[in-house]
Amino acid sequence: MADLPPLLRPPPLQKGDTIGVVASSYSPRPRWLARGVRALERAGYAVLLDPELSTTRRYQRAEDERRAANFTTIWTDPRVKAVIGGTGGYGAVRMLPYLDPALFRSHPKAFVGYSDITVLHLWLMRLAGLRAFHGPTVDDLIPSARDVTTASLLTALTTPRPTARLGKDTSRTVKPGRATGRLVGGNLALVQQTIGTPYEIDTTDAILFLEEVRDPMSFVDERLVQLRASGLLAKVRGIVFGHLSLDRSEEDEFEDFVLDLVSDLGVPVIMDFPAGHDNPNLTLPLGTEVELVAEETTGWIVYREDALLPPASSPAASP
Repeated sequence: MADLPPLLRPPPLQKGDTIGVVASSYSPRPRWLARGVRALERAGYAVLLDPELSTTRRYQRAEDERRAANFTTIWTDPRVKAVIGGTGGYGAVRMLPYLDPALFRSHPKAFVGYSDITVLHLWLMRLAGLRAFHGPTVDDLIPSARDVTTASLLTALTTPRPTARLGKDTSRTVKPGRATGRLVGGNLALVQQTIGTPYEIDTTDAILFLEEVRDPMSFVDERLVQLRASGLLAKVRGIVFGHLSLDRSEEDEFEDFVLDLVSDLGVPVIMDFPAGHDNPNLTLPLGTEVELVAEETTGWIVYREDALLPPASSPAASP
């Protein structure tokens, strides 16, 4: 692998810890938010809610500054040991000019979300030097021990190196092979929007994960074409496509043009990985070295290093 700068590992969650829920994007539906909070509380955690969670977004700089201040306050609160987005939508990118990377780096914490929150993941990784987790927002969680999405989240936030083969028997291989690299990515539209910014996605020797929601096939094609034209696809060691919520009539054609865009890269590729805007939404350790295994029919991801600090370590410990 390339000599990539180390990313800080956050400490694992312990029973009784407080989880902060932030209002980075849209406001979650009240009933869904309450259900998710109940799921976290039943799992043994306290919950601290951002005061902006129930406020309808207004796209004005004064609100962006206020949301950024609230986000920072929750992040730096010594009681809060992990932070999860309330929901996705739009708006996270508007907070970035008002966030201080050094402040976040000095308080390493696990941060979970997906969709619009992808831009915060990439910002934290590139500018603050922190790992992050692509996973459910609080309004996705269900207070049931049998809910795969909730169980995956709790495992990722409490176990430094889970041993599960993530995606096995669900993911489908389209280009077989094996590759090891730092896991990066998230929502394709948000990944595309980072191109040319200070927090542009770093795909060097990476396993690239991409998911998308409710967009026409042409939109997804356009985004992949730009990733290729920017040179970012040429740097990857493997590609994982998660949930891609396209028109069902376009799925076969979609796979054809995806293969056409990536077949000459010579890297393993899997599709239908269970993460993104459908259920289940497995939690993935962004910024952590993983191995992508794509066998003849199915593929999976396994951790190749700890995503969290050992339980006895100090949050200030070296990465």
